[in-house]
Amino acid sequence: MRVSSVEREFRTRYPGYNVLDKWSSPDWDDQTREVVRQRLEEIPPPRFFNEHEARALAAVAERIVPQPDRGEAEKIPIVPWIDEKLYEDERDGYRYEELPPQREAWRLGLAGIDEAARALFDGKSFVEIDPLSQDVVLRHVERGDAPGPAWERLPAARFFRDVLSITVVKTYYAHPLAWNEIGYGGPSSPRGHVRKWEGGVDPWEAREEKSGRQ
Repeated sequence: MRVSSVEREFRTRYPGYNVLDKWSSPDWDDQTREVVRQRLEEIPPPRFFNEHEARALAAVAERIVPQPDRGEAEKIPIVPWIDEKLYEDERDGYRYEELPPQREAWRLGLAGIDEAARALFDGKSFVEIDPLSQDVVLRHVERGDAPGPAWERLPAARFFRDVLSITVVKTYYAHPLAWNEIGYGGPSSPRGHVRKWEGGVDPWEAREEKSGRQ
């Protein structure tokens, strides 16, 4: 779980790398460019979450994948893409038997996070408490011992690990700005890869600065 109690200065291990420099290179074809363009420019409008749910999820996402190095307008959008997935009811093709259908699970989960916050912090909702207190709430959810009636219908630990966290992280790393942080070159279409062995880096891939720390 990437919940940060102390915000630190972010330093990429790939300084100066910008995946969008590959736009006109042999690395990407027209289909790849269109997918990347959509992720950058066509942010889905809110249609599934209500305003309070959206704010709560944004606060949760900020604790799981903090973005202290970016201003508010520069942050990778996470809530809109999860909202679209749920609005369209796009499923993963499987569901853990102890979990309800995904739409119900998300609404219950966000309600449960609020219930836990109110129980632990004098009736305040999750978005009303400070980041360190938010971390405390999320750790209770992660451990499966969060207070609140919603968690009687939804297993907290399973929801946190296998629905909430994984979806937030996948959404974050689907964005080109996140690719820059990890030196990812985007989809390898049509060029592909040559050095496929462990630790192999193709000549056109980003070079890691070993002294860089995150």
